[in-house]
Amino acid sequence: MQISKILNLPYIKANCNNGKLTKAPFCKLNQDLFERNADVNFTSAKVADVNLKRRTTKRPIEAYVAQLDFSLEDKILMTNLYSLWSDTDYMESISNAFLRKKNIKTFVVAAKTKKNLSAKDVKSVFCLELQDKSGKRICNLKYLQSAPDIADNPKSSIRGAGELALYYTVKYAKENGCNMVSLTSTNNSFYENAGFEMGEVIYPCSNICSFYLDENDYDSFLKKIEEKYKF
Repeated sequence: MQISKILNLPYIKANCNNGKLTKAPFCKLNQDLFERNADVNFTSAKVADVNLKRRTTKRPIEAYVAQLDFSLEDKILMTNLYSLWSDTDYMESISNAFLRKKNIKTFVVAAKTKKNLSAKDVKSVFCLELQDKSGKRICNLKYLQSAPDIADNPKSSIRGAGELALYYTVKYAKENGCNMVSLTSTNNSFYENAGFEMGEVIYPCSNICSFYLDENDYDSFLKKIEEKYKF
């Protein structure tokens, strides 16, 4: 995917006088330009306060969950994430979902900073979709991607990027009257350890499995995560 497709803005550059992004002809998008000039303020989109955790000291790191909309600032954020996380498993799928599927909501878990947030503060990004099926309302976790320096890295200095995404997924499901949270994944040990029930194998001779969490288990799951990360 080309970066220009994410923004849907063919030409954009930074005004050298005030550091703001302005349209200009014949100027290609540039990752470094965005990282220097496109801090993102999530104040109006914050949906939950949470804590990440340091691996060594176990001390909490203030963080929050924010919902992305289709503003210019959030398009820029997604551009940065796509550029910086392009080698991860799900970033292209997340970018496509953010762009094209209005029924899918995109969220990030980000560490708090004293200035406006940038893509480097984002520790995980995930997409949720509500579906009504067979008389039940289901919250589907479509994609979950942790930052490249965290994903599958036991030596990462940050803990909780994935679990906090699950935490807000369950919170969102509860707030929207869902009977179940569902997902498919190959990261089976992660979801089993988190307390999700394994369902059927999606494809024969594969390790792609379905997982679910029933509404009766929402409260205990939320309490467990809140106690673990102390918020």
